[in-house]
Amino acid sequence: MPQTVVQRLMHLERCLFWRGELQRADLIDAFGINPIQAAKDFRTYMERYPDNMEYNKSRRRYLPLPGFVPKLIKPKTLDEFASIDSPLVPVARWPLPNRRATPQVLQAMVAAVRERQKIEVEYQSMTGEKPGWRWLSPHAFASDGERWHVRAYCHTRDEFRDFVLGRILATRKVKNSEVDPSGDLDWTTVVNVLVTPNRDLALEKRQAIALEYDLPLQSMEATLSLRQAMLFYVKAKFDPEGNDVPAAHQLSVDQNW
Repeated sequence: MPQTVVQRLMHLERCLFWRGELQRADLIDAFGINPIQAAKDFRTYMERYPDNMEYNKSRRRYLPLPGFVPKLIKPKTLDEFASIDSPLVPVARWPLPNRRATPQVLQAMVAAVRERQKIEVEYQSMTGEKPGWRWLSPHAFASDGERWHVRAYCHTRDEFRDFVLGRILATRKVKNSEVDPSGDLDWTTVVNVLVTPNRDLALEKRQAIALEYDLPLQSMEATLSLRQAMLFYVKAKFDPEGNDVPAAHQLSVDQNW
C-alpha cells in the first residue's frame, strides 16, 4: 500500500485501540481527505483485517471486534495514544514549562552543523552570572529525553562540550570551521552499559521494575550501547548520586562490567 494510506490506517487503529470507536470524520479531519477516500480506507482495512473492526448501524460508529488485535501499530507507551482525545479516558500531564529554543536559533544551529560552520552564540551558562558571546563549531544534536543539546567544539574553552539549545539566546556571525568532528572522542566513542534494577531493592520490586522497562525476567539485565557523551545523562536520570534511598535508584547503570 502507499505510505500515505498506511499512515491513515495506522491512525484508524490508534482510534480503535484508544477510543474504542471511530467515524469517517476522524480520518477526514486528521488528514484532510474527502469522504470518498475515507470510505475506501475503511473498506481496505476491513478487507485486510476482517476480524478487527465492524460497523455498528445503531451507533453509527466503527467498533473493534472482541478479538481486536492491532496489526499496523505496536502499542508500548501511553505517549503514543494520549494525543488522541477520548472523552471516556481522561489524561493529565505534568504542567512543566516547555524547554525551547527560538526558531531563529534552531535554524542557525542546524545550518551551522549542516554546512560545517563556526557560529558565534550568546549563551547563558550555569557558571556565569550573565550571558556571554562565544564561538562554537557544532557538529551534532543529542537528546537526554527531556531537552536537546548541541555537541560542539567551544573555542573559548578549547574543548568539545554539550550546550543546551534552550540556553542559546541569540546567534550572529558565522565562518567556515576547520574543526574536525572526529576529534570529539566522547561523541565518537560508543560504550556498553549494563542496566539492571537496583540490587538493594526487594526481589518483587526488582521484578516489577524489570517488567516496566521490558527487561528479561530471568536475568533482569539489558546492555545498552550509547555515545560516551550521553552516559552522564543516563546515570543522572536513573542512578543519581547523593541519594542513598534505594527507591530513588530504581535502575543501576554500570559501565564497568
